[in-house]
Amino acid sequence: MLLSDGLLATFGVIEIMREDGQVLRFAVGSAIGPRSRSWRLWVPKRKSDVYISSRRLGNSVKVSLHEPGPSRIALTTEWLRRTGYQAPEGRDRRLAVEWERPRPRPPRKIARVFLIIVPYDEVLGREIPETGQVAWIPPPPAGTCIHFDVVYIPAGAVVTGHPGARSMGTGLVGEVQLENGERVFVTWLVRPMQEATRRHVMKLRSARVLDSHGNPIEKSGMLAFGREPNPDANDGTCIGTFLDVTRKGRT
Repeated sequence: MLLSDGLLATFGVIEIMREDGQVLRFAVGSAIGPRSRSWRLWVPKRKSDVYISSRRLGNSVKVSLHEPGPSRIALTTEWLRRTGYQAPEGRDRRLAVEWERPRPRPPRKIARVFLIIVPYDEVLGREIPETGQVAWIPPPPAGTCIHFDVVYIPAGAVVTGHPGARSMGTGLVGEVQLENGERVFVTWLVRPMQEATRRHVMKLRSARVLDSHGNPIEKSGMLAFGREPNPDANDGTCIGTFLDVTRKGRT
């Protein structure tokens, strides 16, 4: 785990979890062609906590947008138990990183709380098939990336369509309803890849990664995490960000 932007669609997929929890699954590309890794956002039954993970990393690391807070990213207890991983001395045993996310405010103040960036060249041929219900987003043009935004709507707010549909041309992945009355939307938009993002991607792809025996790993996926100050308020809150990166070959 590493801790360290045209098109419009109006479709969504919501999958009902066992015992009536809610799940959104989404990816870029198609089930039978090149694609990105898939993502999963879920809400347990009668809860207002929201969880996010890459499907293939769901048993090892996840983001928890707790209510009332704080938000955190951490290795899962299940993964620690299965692998016996020991964190470096002085570090949290799950390598947890916490932050305070923006909050929606009645009557109409929405809050963008998390961002997933999928660069155009992360839409690849992949060996592992993608099954089940997935909201597939069309691949973006070269030099761009898909931004998946997680947006909270305050309880009782009346919303026409989905956030950013008229002002920005965002597409809809889906929405979930929280126990506290808030609604959470996942939207998507094609953005130009900024130079800083491009440099960061290249740096990650060129990183030297070793296995537990010290041997180089030539092919791997990486998930970079970061936090950015909330541009809409000077209140100490931050927006969490995932950057999806593949190193050499296909995963």
